[in-house]
Amino acid sequence: MPARAPGSNPRRGRKARSVWLAGLLLGASCASNLWAQFGNDDLVSDRSAIRVGAVAPSWIIRNWINSGPLDIGQLQGKVILVRFFSDSPQSAATLNEFYRTYRDQGLAVVGFYTPQPMPGETDVDGVRRLVLAMGFEFPVGVDARWETVNRYWLTEADADMGAAAFLIDRKGVIRFIQGRGLYEKDSPNRAVRREYETMQRLIEQLLKENVPASEPANAPPGPRR
Repeated sequence: MPARAPGSNPRRGRKARSVWLAGLLLGASCASNLWAQFGNDDLVSDRSAIRVGAVAPSWIIRNWINSGPLDIGQLQGKVILVRFFSDSPQSAATLNEFYRTYRDQGLAVVGFYTPQPMPGETDVDGVRRLVLAMGFEFPVGVDARWETVNRYWLTEADADMGAAAFLIDRKGVIRFIQGRGLYEKDSPNRAVRREYETMQRLIEQLLKENVPASEPANAPPGPRR
């Protein structure tokens, strides 16, 4: 039998290997849960992720608050600010400000409630209370199973799909993506104030762009013709 090195402890070695094995199994379990959560067809690669310049995907929403059933095609000719949020919406006051300031100029704000940490059945009345508490007057869709957020998925490491925002021009093309949900005019954080200024400037810029000839700017929402 070989001599044991001075100070070595076989029990400690076995314990370390057990901890390593448990960690490996936990990681495999998490990966399995994610695979089950999104499904083979919903996993997003860098190549398929949404980017500026892409046509904005349609929405899959079964429950709406502050609106009847709404699809992006019904807002053709408007500038659209799409915002995903969960139970603690960041920059909520800014969304209200943008909506109230620019809606008469052709801005539509649409929110999507995405439950965290994973899709599941959602209490619509609970979301309605949250929308009321936040003072949201614009349409809010309940994306209970992340069917819409998956279509807008971002792969950037610092993106937060529970707070991401997308600016869509009058032709339905994504022109700006804000992946972290932080943009406030009076924030003590300079970077957050700059994000607000960028959002405001781009909204005003897009509102000045020509409306597609097929859809006048003041047309009421309705089915795409």
